[in-house]
Amino acid sequence: MKKQIWIPFTLTALMAALNGCGGEGGNIHVDPPGSTGVTASTSCSTTSTDCLEFVFDYPVAGLNFDCSSDTTNHFITQNSSNAVSGACKLGDTVTFSIKGQGTDKQIKLGAVDLKTITSLKISDAPISLVDIATAMVGKAPASLDPNDETIKVAMGLVKIFQAAGAVNEKNAIGDLQPMELDEDYKSNLKNISQSIDVSNFKDGSYAALLKPWVDVSQVSDQTAFDVVVKMLNMQNAGSFQSDFLPWPLPAESGVDQQYIEGFHGKSLLGNEIIANMYLLSDRTGHTFGYGLQWKGKPDDKTSEGTIISDSLKRLTLISKIAPKKMNAEAQTNWINPLTKKLASSPFVFSMADQSGDPLKITQGRLINGYIITGTEAVYKQATGSKEGDAASYGKWTQQFSPEQFDGSIDVSKTNPITYLDKKILTTPNNVKSGEYYVFPMYATLNFKFSDTSVKDVKLGIVIDENGDIRSDIRPDASANDMSGTCASINPATMVDSNGVQQFRIGTTGTGNYAETDKSLTIRMILTNAKFGLLEGIILGLNQNLSVRAGSDTGQSSQTLTSGGVKINLHNLLTDHNTTRGVNMTNFSNAEANWINIHAAYQKVYNNIKDISPAPTPAQQDLAKRVNGTLSIDLPSCYTIKQK
Repeated sequence: MKKQIWIPFTLTALMAALNGCGGEGGNIHVDPPGSTGVTASTSCSTTSTDCLEFVFDYPVAGLNFDCSSDTTNHFITQNSSNAVSGACKLGDTVTFSIKGQGTDKQIKLGAVDLKTITSLKISDAPISLVDIATAMVGKAPASLDPNDETIKVAMGLVKIFQAAGAVNEKNAIGDLQPMELDEDYKSNLKNISQSIDVSNFKDGSYAALLKPWVDVSQVSDQTAFDVVVKMLNMQNAGSFQSDFLPWPLPAESGVDQQYIEGFHGKSLLGNEIIANMYLLSDRTGHTFGYGLQWKGKPDDKTSEGTIISDSLKRLTLISKIAPKKMNAEAQTNWINPLTKKLASSPFVFSMADQSGDPLKITQGRLINGYIITGTEAVYKQATGSKEGDAASYGKWTQQFSPEQFDGSIDVSKTNPITYLDKKILTTPNNVKSGEYYVFPMYATLNFKFSDTSVKDVKLGIVIDENGDIRSDIRPDASANDMSGTCASINPATMVDSNGVQQFRIGTTGTGNYAETDKSLTIRMILTNAKFGLLEGIILGLNQNLSVRAGSDTGQSSQTLTSGGVKINLHNLLTDHNTTRGVNMTNFSNAEANWINIHAAYQKVYNNIKDISPAPTPAQQDLAKRVNGTLSIDLPSCYTIKQK
């Protein structure tokens, strides 16, 4: 019998990570013809290979900075496309400060060596207030603790920006919103008795010294610490993917005959595992999602007798093994926001069918904010280093007693998130008395299946005050109606006021506030078996899945696309009631869609000619749920409230 199957993933996410591409929250500056790249916020053309554009986790425009390679010009950060950014030459040291014209008084914020952020050109290199505080103090924080010296300095910076942002009640204390230090405001630094440096932040004297300019006493230590944590979680948030297909490194890497290993491992008995995974990290530091794995002994030769290379023979598992689902329920031990290393305890995937012990990702470090490398070759490319660092490589282990598998994993991070403008995410925490707020917003998602033999399914959700998404499933839910009751939740247990277990399922990416498009982008992964017909659905991740099979497998080629998804809130924000409702579209304002990667691979297995064991009825039903479309309604229990 002849069997042939190809599953060539495009791996756009991974290769985009290697080339430093961001998500929908990114911004690109195009310099006019003939420009040298020097602007108010950039010392070089951001399209040049030796120019690094950086973005700040705290969206403060008007922050002063100097680039070490430019001894003539001075710069300030500027707002651009849901981010605040600047640019210097790659490898520069950037000296930050707050200073006004006509006075020698300033707040000195230290010098950040850009090589500590990234040694290679990437898009939107992230700089956090913790990075600035680290440069000021001269050491990284030992822990995320308000008593840590470096964290305490970061909290002082937050207090300044929070208090300055609250002038004339522009922003609410505790809310992370864009603010601007304009020249008129900074010129009033002339009223302070002396310049402020790191010693004043360390001993706390900065508060009294700055009082003639800004009163930071209105921002408590707890509020400042909460904002620091929020910013670190935002910097970690996004989608994480890993795939099993080896990928040759680009020629410019200078590494020949080396391959990205993907998600792969072996046992001493000669069996191998290949896997993929799809994770989301939300705004509160929770990470969840799922993966698929194939376990068995790969074929050494093709059906024609041709020897298969060691790096490719593992792919033959796809042609004879059904995919098994691995669940990653919400965990807070993915990437440590300070060290960017995998947290002290492993990240765990449990086998949905309980066929083995959990798969544990035990090691890895997020490099440049975009990639965890599984091998020395990829590490060198991602860092530009001539030396490897074995302690940084992605590693995993799994036990199928008595057989143990160990392997490596390359992971790409895409779709970073941004702050959510209070004009879009209106909550009781950021509107004034008498104003209306939309969030938490309860909604019902309507899932239609491309295979019309599967009936539509309703799912209740809520987008909370942080911009994260959880389920809102009624107590008497059925297979096709899991709409909600607008129940409140205990965030520690995720059990709602009806006693129903709910789940973290997604987050928002960014907001848009235009005349006719006031919208939020969302991304979701439905992991738990409780979602029934919806289990395994992915939406809004901008993830393409290309599945191609040989002619004698009985399956034609297809490409699954989980395009961007946004909810248009225009009517709610302008009408202050739910009469006209909301709508959901993709980024091109066409019908939104979803995909189910587990179902797609099950369909591949089901359609392999003469496959053994034959697909079970449950596997046949799963393969009907590969993709479909999506719409949204507002439940009758939801109303817009007035503060």
